[in-house]
Amino acid sequence: MASLMSWLDLHPLFWPLFIFCARVIDVSIGTLRTICVVRGMRFTAAILGFFEVSIWVTAISGVLTHLDHWYNIVAYALGFATGNVMGIFIEQKLAMGMQMIRLISCSQSAAVAAGLRLAGYVVTEVKGQGLRGQVSISFVVAPRKETPTVMRLARQIDPEVVSTVEDVRSAHLHPLSPVETKSWVSAIRK
Repeated sequence: MASLMSWLDLHPLFWPLFIFCARVIDVSIGTLRTICVVRGMRFTAAILGFFEVSIWVTAISGVLTHLDHWYNIVAYALGFATGNVMGIFIEQKLAMGMQMIRLISCSQSAAVAAGLRLAGYVVTEVKGQGLRGQVSISFVVAPRKETPTVMRLARQIDPEVVSTVEDVRSAHLHPLSPVETKSWVSAIRK
């Protein structure tokens, strides 16, 4: 690491690029670490925290030892902003954790629940009273990567279904065995 710093001191125009890249990486890692902390993934959060701080110390040392170069400060700030965007993008692609999807249907509540069960999801139904009468609320806990699929399947059965999604810190699931879903939507709608 000392040789890299010495080389950067000999080529000061590369400091902003180094600082920018280091900040993008450490802030991206920090975003993922924060999500791991919220989801109770202690060991993963600790490892990410180690790398985040190691990279941050290197980046901030480049800024503090060269405060007379305004472009290092700008690179630091731009790296922070870009790192936030990249961290969120990476987290969305990883789609870690579980989510609870709440589906509210007025007209086809039984069909929505039955269709999701046929697709292999565990569904819990609760009857309720809405503005226009009786509704059914179906609760589905699924991996985050499957949330769009659950919502799409529910909309195929009932285009007017109302859905909300929230993160689940932990869940113990007993999934149903998977079933072919090629023509079940049309069979349920009949």
